[in-house]
Amino acid sequence: MQGKLDLLLKKYSVDENAELVGKCGVKIGGDIIPLLPFESERRFFELRQLVLNRRVGNLSTYRIGHTAKRGEDIFALLWRELGVLEYTTDSKVTEIFAIAGKNTLNAIAETDKGCVCTLELACTLEEGCGDIDKHEIITDNGIACDRVVDTQVPQSSIYVYGKENKSYTDVDSELYGLSEGDVSVIRNAFAVAKSAELKKHNKDVAAHLDELVLCAKKSIETLENIKLGG
Repeated sequence: MQGKLDLLLKKYSVDENAELVGKCGVKIGGDIIPLLPFESERRFFELRQLVLNRRVGNLSTYRIGHTAKRGEDIFALLWRELGVLEYTTDSKVTEIFAIAGKNTLNAIAETDKGCVCTLELACTLEEGCGDIDKHEIITDNGIACDRVVDTQVPQSSIYVYGKENKSYTDVDSELYGLSEGDVSVIRNAFAVAKSAELKKHNKDVAAHLDELVLCAKKSIETLENIKLGG
């Protein structure tokens, strides 16, 4: 992944030495900037545009489901999905209620625009399985979703059947062969390397999401709704 990021920096003459820190950050000039890969993922950008352009009407309910591999951090998953919620609805979560088991977490979050979101998260998939997620925005004038209608799992662009059944989904012509998740990490790191404004934006959003996760943990402990800053 670092090689792909270096390729983009060189191709577009970006005069920054950007070094990926796992998939969560990028080191630039001695400073580690948190990454927000979901803000560089095409499907979430398009959902956001539908909301901003009012193509789907007034927000009512948002349903998010995400199942990841066993052993992953359920609160890191919550961090990401709260980020997706706020980015795609162009709003901020003001209140959250959460309950959790060993590898599962359910939450209800309300935004400052009155949208209520249910989040059903789990880290229960076996090794080798891809994440299963779905984001569905319900409004007074229709529904917007990042998955094909009536599908329960992500679909691939190309399926090859034979001695070995394989599937392929490439979403970026410059970063060919990488997964959608890896592409979004590299794209967000590249965007941050180009923009001082994005460096501050990523830090501010990451700090806000950290606070939201702390509110969710407090809700799990107290079984109460927790308001941000309350």
